[in-house]
Amino acid sequence: MKITAIIAEYNPFHNGHLKHIRAAKRETSPDALAVIMSGSFTQHGDPCVTDKFTRANWAIEAGADIVLELPTVYSLSTAKNFAEGAIKTLSMFDEFTLSFGTEADELQDLNMAAEFMSSESKDMSNLLRGYLSEGYSVARSRTMALDVLRPDISNMLRSPNNILAVEYMKAAAKYEGKISFHSIARKPDDMKKYLSSSEIRKRIYAGEEWQAFVPPFVSVEKPASLEKYNAISLYAMKSMTPDKLGELANVSEGMENRISNSDFNDMSEFLSLTSKRYTRSTIKRIAACATVGATKELFSLANESKPYCTLLAIRPSKKKTLLPLLSQADGYFFFKHSDSKSDCPVRPLVDLDEKASKILKLLES
Repeated sequence: MKITAIIAEYNPFHNGHLKHIRAAKRETSPDALAVIMSGSFTQHGDPCVTDKFTRANWAIEAGADIVLELPTVYSLSTAKNFAEGAIKTLSMFDEFTLSFGTEADELQDLNMAAEFMSSESKDMSNLLRGYLSEGYSVARSRTMALDVLRPDISNMLRSPNNILAVEYMKAAAKYEGKISFHSIARKPDDMKKYLSSSEIRKRIYAGEEWQAFVPPFVSVEKPASLEKYNAISLYAMKSMTPDKLGELANVSEGMENRISNSDFNDMSEFLSLTSKRYTRSTIKRIAACATVGATKELFSLANESKPYCTLLAIRPSKKKTLLPLLSQADGYFFFKHSDSKSDCPVRPLVDLDEKASKILKLLES
């Protein structure tokens, strides 16, 4: 069965996403288009604007055939781990074409960048170690090293979409040619028809007009309350000892002590803990990990376990072909979270997904 896959957040679904799905189906002619979507939190550490089932049904309305949940441990990860986790989850389809949006015009340019980044020459390693020792984040250190060694690649990787595309290609290398790629070039249109999800969210929370940038079937009646989230997240962090903070994913190198010793009273004050090493997105992911209880131990479990996924939505006409395919895959497939038995190896990860979902529901109430 020929599968084309898209990795997404759809937070919220907009006209650019609709264009991507239509182009991917038209240009790759799959038997089915699968989406793996972040459930309740985004890779930047934000709660999603609305629940995963609503967002998954938007994708079905747009033309997707099945939507699966990306495990929370991956959705709250760095770009590298996010990509590796998404590719690992999609590997349950065995072979597929991954379609993504980029700012680069040629796939071969992205592939060249992926191969260079994977090879990590001695010069690259030395530069990375030097910048890391100066306190820069891994991502910033890599950019600075590329500025010296390969400015052409460095310029390419200044776009978030290109960064993810290269990480997808790097992650796919271990699957021995079972994954092919398809890209859609993203072009600016001066906000006439297309607007990014982040800009749409800003408009939603500001009470400004945003419906012109989304398909007619997309609506957000009551967006998740950021005020409620901030209060829950701040309480979670304030109630943790340094040792417990140190167990959280994304926390390292004494950051737990800095958090514990800081007198922050709102989220803006907590986000001021950014540094050369800890970017704003990393700090937000730490807050989200504290909120849902995403620990290093759970991340290790995910890396050591077979892949798993939970169904969010499916086109009725595709049930007879896609569901048996996933049920027979070398991994764990669940129709709903409660299908995971207590002795299932990935049950703690499924519990984390469910906890994240419950927290988001609280934010919408």
